[in-house]
Amino acid sequence: MASNSRHEALHFDINAAVVFRLGEELITDVVQALVELVKNSYDADATWVKVTIDTQAKTDGDHKFSDTSGVIRVEDNGEGMDEVTIRNGWLTIASSQKREDKAAGRVTRRGRTPIGDKGLGRLGVQRLAHNVEIVTRPQADEVTDEYYVAFSWKDFRDTANLSEVPLTFKHRTASVSKHGTTLILSALREPHAWQDGDYLKDLRRKLSGMISPFQEARDFLVHLEVDGVRLELAEIAQRVRETALLKYTFDFDGEIFRISGIARLEYLMPGKKEDQQIFRSLSRRDGGEALFKFLANEAGKRRPRHFVLSERAGWFVEFGEQRYLKDLDNVRRVDGVVANPGVFRGEVDAIALDNSDYKSHAFDRKSDLRRMVKDLTGIRVYRDGFGIRVGEDWLGLGKQQTGGKSFYGLRPGNVLGFVAISARDNPNLLETTSREGFQVTPHYENFFDLLSEFVRYTGNTQEFLRRGVLQFLSQHLDRDADVEPDDTYSKITQRIDDVAGNLSSEKGKVQSHAGTLRNAATKASMALGHVRDEIDESLFKDNSVAKALLRLEEVLKEVSSTAVNAEKMLEDVSIALDRASELKSLREVLDRRWETLHDEVSALYESISLGLTAEALSHEIHNIADGLARRSSALLSDVMNDNARKASVITFIEHVRSSVAAMRKQLAHLTPSLRFLRERRERIEIYDFALELAEFFNNKLCAKKIVVKVEQGNLSAFSVYMNKGMLTQVFDNLILNSQYWIKEENRR
Repeated sequence: MASNSRHEALHFDINAAVVFRLGEELITDVVQALVELVKNSYDADATWVKVTIDTQAKTDGDHKFSDTSGVIRVEDNGEGMDEVTIRNGWLTIASSQKREDKAAGRVTRRGRTPIGDKGLGRLGVQRLAHNVEIVTRPQADEVTDEYYVAFSWKDFRDTANLSEVPLTFKHRTASVSKHGTTLILSALREPHAWQDGDYLKDLRRKLSGMISPFQEARDFLVHLEVDGVRLELAEIAQRVRETALLKYTFDFDGEIFRISGIARLEYLMPGKKEDQQIFRSLSRRDGGEALFKFLANEAGKRRPRHFVLSERAGWFVEFGEQRYLKDLDNVRRVDGVVANPGVFRGEVDAIALDNSDYKSHAFDRKSDLRRMVKDLTGIRVYRDGFGIRVGEDWLGLGKQQTGGKSFYGLRPGNVLGFVAISARDNPNLLETTSREGFQVTPHYENFFDLLSEFVRYTGNTQEFLRRGVLQFLSQHLDRDADVEPDDTYSKITQRIDDVAGNLSSEKGKVQSHAGTLRNAATKASMALGHVRDEIDESLFKDNSVAKALLRLEEVLKEVSSTAVNAEKMLEDVSIALDRASELKSLREVLDRRWETLHDEVSALYESISLGLTAEALSHEIHNIADGLARRSSALLSDVMNDNARKASVITFIEHVRSSVAAMRKQLAHLTPSLRFLRERRERIEIYDFALELAEFFNNKLCAKKIVVKVEQGNLSAFSVYMNKGMLTQVFDNLILNSQYWIKEENRR
């Protein structure tokens, strides 16, 4: 019996230092620690929380840690805590009533679903200070009770067992009649940091990113004060957002993902100055109506499905699209059911700060406003108004951009946007324990894929708009040059030759006229002298004759002078015509360069075709590698745990063999297109080639419910003599295009 009593006395315990280290590792910085405390106030149904940091203040004399310098006070008007809540909440590690409430679908009196459930608030406090004191008054008809709890994190490092950590608890009459909780943290861990101006700016910037800066309807205010100076958390005022040239909204109702956008005419302004001048001139004529007709008709093959002139003042066009979750490629399922991430919405603006009124936002300089917006650029995720750290460019906007100037999609540095989720609607979008992003689950992957569809749509739409404008301007210039859209290069160059030939033939006429004018001037001068010699001197005494002769003399001098000037002008024209004769030589240079460019473009098309084939190969090999990695991890885990069975090892080996065979087939498909085989020609039986191609693609497309069929029809078998790689690229492009349009038709 004695032995049994000793065994009954044995029990698990935990070293108190483990809790201390756990808080150190889960909370990465002071900003996250402060945000977790603010979340606690939100979950407590508070309408406001005030965080006061005073590096010089001391705690009151009636507190356990009295006369301790450096204090952080977190005060709210929430529902407070009673003794049971304190015991099961703050004092029971890893226990969370909030988690139970979320699982049961329970909400607070204000209809809030708790957003915290991991106990990070209490663990993260150690990042801020050594001593913790809690004064809380539970909500009741008349607040009479007050609870006081105090402990020091230093004791966690100095005490062997968690149950032996010293703790002060008091139940007393409330000193004030208001419900709520005040958290007093003293003995700051880094008191000097709070006094550094740059540190405070960084704190303000990070907090502004962790607490939604977008002005939405919310009943929760956050106040922050450091050493008597109030730090205003950034708010993106509606007036700033109205400066956007391009705006998007999107929402998911649990089944359909809807995207809508709107753009100003200024957004379509081309980059080149000479094009800008033409664009402004054309836009002033009709407010962009001709441009819209061009985009809707002549450029209509690529336009968004919903594309209309906007009726909203100051905006040009509106566009939109919708997708069903179940129609996404590789949609994830759980037990055969589509993993639904839950309802969410978002907005994205391409901001133009040059026209915003910075003084109306309490900024002294426009540069301050620009800096604030720069700090908040990107598309961020907020759960019930609190930020989730998902990385600076987690949606990969920057990955779309290349080094060229022809990229028209959204850039992470010029957008302000948010994705709004909630604890109530998105319980399956789980954050990591450290709050550093999401856990990768089927629900999150579908959530990410929906947002990736948004990114794809914005890229395609913006490229359509910007390229459409360039085509519109090009068409206008062609019309001015009397060039028809179907005029070929040779036809245009022939016109240049004709003009140059006509100019050359006119050169002789110009030179002939120049000689005629020169002779006329000489004859006029001689005629005037002859008149003077032949007329009797007595006639000069007649005033009328004298006046007539003077007028004739003036006219002849003017004719002579005009003839001389005309001769000089004709000489200049003759020189210009000599230059015009060079057009033929220049056109010959243009011809040679055009041929070179044509060859380069042909090589480029060949490279693009090879790239498409290689891209498909890369995708398939990636899938094969993922499968190998998953099975390897599972087998390794079994081996490490001594659970490996002969059957599982054999299964893994068979999977490796099939993967190797699949990769060999992929490489065999790519090999004929490689450069060193590109010029090799061979006789290819088309029917056999088509069967081989169909087998290759059916292995890839079966998961997408697409089948490639080969039908010989009534034609007899035939062969071609050419490079197999080039033929493969042609059919690859055709099949990939067909795959796209089949998917597009299914989507619509």
